[in-house]
Amino acid sequence: MKKEHVSQRFRGASDAIDMDRLERETQKLLFLGLVVAVSFHAALGSYFMFKKTVVNVVKPPTMELVIRRPRMTKPFEFKKKRIKQREYKKKEIVQRKPSADIKTKSIQQTLLGTVASYEFSTKMEIDTGAGVIVPEGLSIGMVTTREPEKQISMKEEMISLDDLDTGQFKAMVIQDPNDKQSVKGFVYIATLWGAQLEPAYKRAVIHLSDAVNRYTNIRSKVDKHLFIDSRKLFDTPFVFLCVDSQFELTDIEARNFGEYLMKGGFAVLDNGRPQDEYGAGEASLRKMLRDCLGNKAKFLPIPNNHPVYHSFFDFEEGPPNGAEINFSKVTVPGDINKRSTTMPKQVLYLEGITAEDRLVAIYSDKGYGIKWAADSNNEPQLRIGVNMVVFALTQEGSIAQQKMDVFSSVQ
Repeated sequence: MKKEHVSQRFRGASDAIDMDRLERETQKLLFLGLVVAVSFHAALGSYFMFKKTVVNVVKPPTMELVIRRPRMTKPFEFKKKRIKQREYKKKEIVQRKPSADIKTKSIQQTLLGTVASYEFSTKMEIDTGAGVIVPEGLSIGMVTTREPEKQISMKEEMISLDDLDTGQFKAMVIQDPNDKQSVKGFVYIATLWGAQLEPAYKRAVIHLSDAVNRYTNIRSKVDKHLFIDSRKLFDTPFVFLCVDSQFELTDIEARNFGEYLMKGGFAVLDNGRPQDEYGAGEASLRKMLRDCLGNKAKFLPIPNNHPVYHSFFDFEEGPPNGAEINFSKVTVPGDINKRSTTMPKQVLYLEGITAEDRLVAIYSDKGYGIKWAADSNNEPQLRIGVNMVVFALTQEGSIAQQKMDVFSSVQ
């Protein structure tokens, strides 16, 4: 009785739990959870193992090499240019003749014997303002054949044309009167510029200068920009101007250019658009000469027997064709369908302006500047250009001849 009473006394609520059953159920749940976890991880590992992974790789930057065809800076030349072979010539130096006849005579002295002395049979009329002591027995008389003038004999002073090409003078030439193609010297060819004037076809003067060097013995160079109102204009015997648009001279430019033409200058004025009937360039060039020369600006055709056509090359039939023969479309009159045909515009002559029996300017409506600026098929046009340059340098009263009169004495 007493034992049973004690055991009931210390029993609690937990004693009602069946520990064996609880252990068995706990083990069952543990095994079930273990199986579920293993299955889940096995399935997850299989998924990542057999899954195809796509890796996006960034494409590295690339550079593409593009080889372009070379561009031509100059057009093709269909004709070979003949280069003149350089000629080496010795400078001929003419020995200067003595201007005095030298004779000897002897002077007798007692102690020193015979001494040779000189007697000058010339006479020099120069007043130096100082006394001259002449030893006794020695007669001196000097005579010079040169007159006191500003002319200098190039032959006696041994001065060549190359020596005068210092930049001070723009042209010096010497021509054989018996052979018109025997001409030598130098020239600077200039293009006119103005306040409202910019020449067209600027390469024309370069090719013209090359033609002068190729055909003649004149050493030609292209001068710097020459403005019409500059006083340097009066040192230039030949100027060229080609325009294809409208321009107008200022009063100072017109007055300076007119004075230049009247004092020995020579100008070649060319229409850069000969296909236009009395276009802007032609009107401006004709007005330019009228403003400069006034009533003296009379445009007259230059006859075929004029020296400008025979100064170096011979053009028996007058000036050669220029760019005016380029064809232009002309509507046939009376045609219902308004069809057009091509007709050449040919100019048969050059126009010139003469002042005081000297040709001072040539007006060309033939577009020579266009042909001169071309790289081929322009030999006849360059030859007439050479004639113009030679004529401007050799005609009486030109600036080049005025310069030569200073440095050449009459023999």
